[in-house]
Formats: sequence, structure tokens, C-alpha cells
Amino acid sequence: MASKKSLKEAIDKYLAIKDGVLSPSTIRNYTAIRDNHLQPEMKMELRKLNNNVIQSAINREAKEYSAKTVENVYRLLTTVLNQFTGATPNVHLPQRIEKEHNMLNEAQLKILIKAIDGDKSEVPLLLALFLGLRRSEIMALEHSDFDSKTSTLSVTKAKVPDKDGNFVVKGPKSRKGRRKLPVPPYLAKRLKACIDRNEPFFNVAPERPYKRLQQICEKYGLPKMTLHDLRHQNASIMLYLGVPDKYAMERGGWSSNSTMKNIYQHTMSEARLQTDATMNNYFSSLVP
Repeated sequence: MASKKSLKEAIDKYLAIKDGVLSPSTIRNYTAIRDNHLQPEMKMELRKLNNNVIQSAINREAKEYSAKTVENVYRLLTTVLNQFTGATPNVHLPQRIEKEHNMLNEAQLKILIKAIDGDKSEVPLLLALFLGLRRSEIMALEHSDFDSKTSTLSVTKAKVPDKDGNFVVKGPKSRKGRRKLPVPPYLAKRLKACIDRNEPFFNVAPERPYKRLQQICEKYGLPKMTLHDLRHQNASIMLYLGVPDKYAMERGGWSSNSTMKNIYQHTMSEARLQTDATMNNYFSSLVP
């Protein structure tokens, strides 16, 4: 009986069934969960994983890991249980607190853009900031994706690590991931230069843009940023400029409006201060 399988055996069976369907990064994450989480439960038969057992396991995981990690662990557990037993657990998960992302104001953005001029990581950083691309999308770009005549960039694939840590090319992260973006002249000039030099757009080690960005932020007294924070910055600039949701979603490659709004778009500090001042002035005008 399927319910007599241990959780570990069931996960292995699930991964085998879904081989070729799940993305390499998903397989890598599920394998890591199998090997590092719920270790007492991994030896248990599926039929013994009732709500009480699972709740205790989740409570234990929550003491060591972030709410997001625990949620990912629980998602795999429930998927496997449902696949082989039809059961759907009902437990309480720890409250997920979204990470605060640092946003740069216009003056700081100018400093950053000037600081990375000519740097080996300049093109990846500009692609994240100007176009909101994910690192995996930037790494997968080829010269043929850039049309210098129309100054447009086609995003059609991503390069991600598989379960063994080797980078492989796959389709975009979401169904809206395939998109064509107009490239600003400043960035277009640098993409063309890469092509002229027969140099990849992402011509450094995978972690290099992040490390270089950290160094630049520290040197110039800017808020600490990651490469993915620049994607958040791009989304927040669209919000600040009043770009309609439909077009913002198309540019960012989001299939969900809620993902864009709740996770990626943040109010920029200058705009927030202007709003605060406007509100305060309005209410001040109402009192004698």
C-alpha cells in the first residue's frame, strides 16, 4: 500500500514520477528538504502522519527556520501526502513576515549608475535595474536575444542550477515570463558593445554582481542592495511613475497581480514623504 511508504520513500517516488515536469531548481529544493528537514518524520509511514504529528513537526521546524522555509517544507509534505494517500493536512503555519527591501531614491540611483560604469558587472546590474530581469533570465541571455535595430530584448529562458548544482537552461519561471522589452539607449549601447567584443552579457561568476553591488553600496554609503533588490526597485519605480498594472505585469513577467503588488512594489521614500506632507497639509487646512 502507498500509505505504508515512508515519507522519504514517497518523496523519492514523487520526484521520479515528476521527472521532466518539475523544473531543475524545484527538484533541487525538494531534494534539499528531503535531506535536511523533517528528519524524524522522513522515517515514518505516510499513514501515521496525522494532523497532530505534522503540527508538532511544523512547530519544531519553525524554531530553526524562517516562515518561508517552513511553508516550502509543508508544501512538499502536503503535496506528497495528497499524491499517495489523498489526505490534506490542516495545521497552522508560522506567520510569514515579508523581508524589507531597501529602495534607492533618485540621487542614490544616479550614484549607483555612475559607480558601475565600465565595471565587469555593469551589464547584469543594469539589466536588473532598468528592465527588472531576474538573475536567471540575465544569465540565459544570448546575443541573438537583443535586436539592435529595434532596440528590444527578448526574454525567453532562464539559467538555473539543477539538483547537482550545475547550471541548465530552461523555460521562463512563469507563463508570463516570455516577453519583449524596449531597451533604453544607455543600456542598448552597452549590450551592443558586448556583442562587438563577442562577450556574454553575463560575463562574470554567478555571484559576482551581488558581491560587487555590496562593495559599491558600502563604498558610497548606499543602502545595502542585492541583485534581486534591483528587480524590486524597478517594480517600485513603475509604481511611482503610475505605470498601469497591466503593463507593469507584462514588463516584469508576473502572472499574478498580487505577487507584483504585495511582494515587489514598495513605496519609495521620497514619494512617501511627499504623500505624508500632502496628507498632513490637507488635515491642517481643516482645523482652525
